[in-house]
Amino acid sequence: MTTRRQKFTGAATCAMLGSASIPRAALAAVAYPSKSIRLLVPFPPAGGADRVTRTLTRKLEQTMGATFVIENKGGANGTIALDTLAKAPADGYTLCLTLTDQPALNPALFDKPSYDTFRDFATVSLIASYPFVPAPAADSGLTSMKQAIDAVRASPESVSVGFPSANARPGLEQLQRRARARFNVTPYQGIALGMPDLIGGRLGIWIGTSATLRSHIEGGTVRGLAITAAKRLPSLPDVPSVTELGFPGFETVSWYGLLAPAATPRSIVSTLNARVNEALASPEVRSAFEQDGATLLGGNPERFHQGLRADTQSLGAPAKELSLNAD
Repeated sequence: MTTRRQKFTGAATCAMLGSASIPRAALAAVAYPSKSIRLLVPFPPAGGADRVTRTLTRKLEQTMGATFVIENKGGANGTIALDTLAKAPADGYTLCLTLTDQPALNPALFDKPSYDTFRDFATVSLIASYPFVPAPAADSGLTSMKQAIDAVRASPESVSVGFPSANARPGLEQLQRRARARFNVTPYQGIALGMPDLIGGRLGIWIGTSATLRSHIEGGTVRGLAITAAKRLPSLPDVPSVTELGFPGFETVSWYGLLAPAATPRSIVSTLNARVNEALASPEVRSAFEQDGATLLGGNPERFHQGLRADTQSLGAPAKELSLNAD
């Protein structure tokens, strides 16, 4: 898939300003942004979403000349933040960072979610994807994925597994089926809550993204057992891929994207999309993401929309089959 950039010239802007027949929404887009932009983040501070948000917004503030006001609204697997976005004015000044499961999986996890993904939101741009990393505390005694699976086979549910995002759950269920093992699964509201339990010995394994766990692995507090990708990451060269461990085809990632209220003018969505793609192409942003094991995505809003529909089906079906819920 390729990234398309839109370029706005001074001549085109002058022509729009000089035309009395331009619709109000288009005129508003010419001056956009003229004030700070509220960015909803459906997680507590200090997690992977925080790193993504700050890396991206630092560059966008430079190129757009607007301040991004980050508002963390965690809870209910993202529904609080997305419900806020759905009810916000569709003027481009309220956006939401979102993770795979919040728009794609929540419809299968909640009986009556407070928003409709394809009615209430406009896709702006994909940002990046990250593989997952199962990781125990370094002093836990678990040194390999095989050892963890063998322990569970010997004593079902003896190894507790925590994760911060529901989109890790379908993949975890598939792993349990293929490994013929049953972990004791416990969801958390974020890594800031899960890591103390992991380090304190109250949790056996934490499943986070490469972004959230890289510094902990490098610092020696946790041990990466596997990468849910076909090959190792350059940023975590000592952590084997699931393919190496005998689970070919078991590649699963978590992506981040940017959403706006559904009625946001198309011109504003296009402007935002162009600026995000420019930011992702900049050397400093690309380097920061790739150091965390990310694959940069970008692309146009349509690409994001199509991918979101595909993921809604691919994640929703196994979630319903396994009778998963938001708990």
